[in-house]
Amino acid sequence: APSIIPRQLMRKVKESPTPVVNSGPQRKWMQLRCGNAPLRRVAWYDNCPDSALDKLLRTACRIGIETEYLLCEKGGLPLAVSSSLPTAQTYELVPTVRRASALEVAKAAEAGLSVPGADAVVVVDPVSTGAVVAHQAVHRMGLQVICVWSESIPEELKGFVAHGMGISHAGVLSHEVGEVAKTAAAVRAIGANVVACIVGCETGVSLGDALAEALQLPGNGTLKSGLRRNKYAQAEAVRSAGLEAPFQMQVDSIEGVEAFLAAWSPSPYRAVVKPVEGAGSDGVSICDSRDGVVAAYRALEGTKNVLGLTNYSVLLQEYLAGDEYVVDTVSRDGVHKCVALWKYDKRVYNGAPVVYYGMQLLAIDSEPRLAEMVGYTASVLDALGIRHGCCHTEIMLVERGPVLVEVNCRIHGGEGTWAPMAEAALGYSAVTAMLDCYLDPAAFADLPVVPSDFSVHVMEAKLRSPVAGVLKSINEERWLAITRLSSFKSACVMVSVGQPIAKTIDACSASGNVNLQHESLEVLRRDYAAFHELVEAGLFEVH
Repeated sequence: APSIIPRQLMRKVKESPTPVVNSGPQRKWMQLRCGNAPLRRVAWYDNCPDSALDKLLRTACRIGIETEYLLCEKGGLPLAVSSSLPTAQTYELVPTVRRASALEVAKAAEAGLSVPGADAVVVVDPVSTGAVVAHQAVHRMGLQVICVWSESIPEELKGFVAHGMGISHAGVLSHEVGEVAKTAAAVRAIGANVVACIVGCETGVSLGDALAEALQLPGNGTLKSGLRRNKYAQAEAVRSAGLEAPFQMQVDSIEGVEAFLAAWSPSPYRAVVKPVEGAGSDGVSICDSRDGVVAAYRALEGTKNVLGLTNYSVLLQEYLAGDEYVVDTVSRDGVHKCVALWKYDKRVYNGAPVVYYGMQLLAIDSEPRLAEMVGYTASVLDALGIRHGCCHTEIMLVERGPVLVEVNCRIHGGEGTWAPMAEAALGYSAVTAMLDCYLDPAAFADLPVVPSDFSVHVMEAKLRSPVAGVLKSINEERWLAITRLSSFKSACVMVSVGQPIAKTIDACSASGNVNLQHESLEVLRRDYAAFHELVEAGLFEVH
């Protein structure tokens, strides 16, 4: 007769899990990113020797036994190479950089030579802050620098290197239109081990994308390169991603201007006219009438901008009423870190609508909507395909929230005179963070996500000129009063007696700047106001 099993016991038998039989070591796999090369997939079994996994990784990424490397998770944090690593993850394999010692760098600089034996970075258009990046690559990181001039940079801009920032390059190359493969081959022919390709100036953004891709180095790729220079395309990509963007039209004819005027008619009337590709407020007009828009368009049509580019198309936009900010970011493998928040002070001066008076470095908690702005900026960078390197993003904070002005897909300009101020307040700057992003993933991983906990408060104050001509003198009494301000730290004067001086109408025609730094925010603001009173009283006399 069949055995009788109580119903409760039968239920327990049915619900009890099937015993797991350990059939052997667990098979694991990972995806490896090596520079800009396609992802590689490798597999191993748990408990295999670490040396065997190391050999597997080296073979997959073609790294010799003599080269040290770091295995990093997203964002640059290094991990120990071990078979106990979790399965189904993506990691980056980063060869460690071969650096020269400080003594070797000093000897090479004295002899006017590049540092032999060290790895190299390519800097495309190393001018303005790009020259500061190149200088730090040599003197802070102990590397060689290869200069590549893009086809876009005007000859006169190549000398835009601040005093003391010149270096000896391992090679100097000039790129020709459409010859990326040829330029990449010329870089390789120099013979140095190239570990990064960095953009130094706005003119080099497109070539930087293409050259990094050709050299299989970390970068943003060329798929969305067209968005990274064209301000109209940027805003439309941002709008397509569901983010706030300004109303705008890109026009290349008076008929296009008329279409904009028919579609945009706020009261009171205000609109912005500016180059589609530009920098430093060059060519920007704020118009308070429909006729003003037409006149501003005609003034720009077919002219060359400050970057030497012809304005074939002109951007017409709604005027965004609010405060303007800069969000400086550095990204590695799609991890965005805000390394500085600056608040602009722009005013009408010499009849120009957007003249820089200065800017203040802000901590994330100094204003209530800054965190929202940083989050918005990260989403903008994602929409433009930014995964690696520096961006200088200008944002208007208006009633409806943060709205994009433009993303400059390179480091903050202005010859990097702001960098020492950021380092005094935070211990790092966009310059040091960008070099860490490319060359020291562990240091990048250690960077805060947003700026906070200032050691001191800092502001940059711009020197402006109401006159044009040949500079006869600088008012000694007023200049002495500026240098005696409690927060005065340093000055960069861009004009000299006996040389031409221009009326200040944008960032590019400023006469220099003064860095102010103090433990007291109240003292800093008082000195900033006093500085501008002295400038308004008159510093420059011309023939």
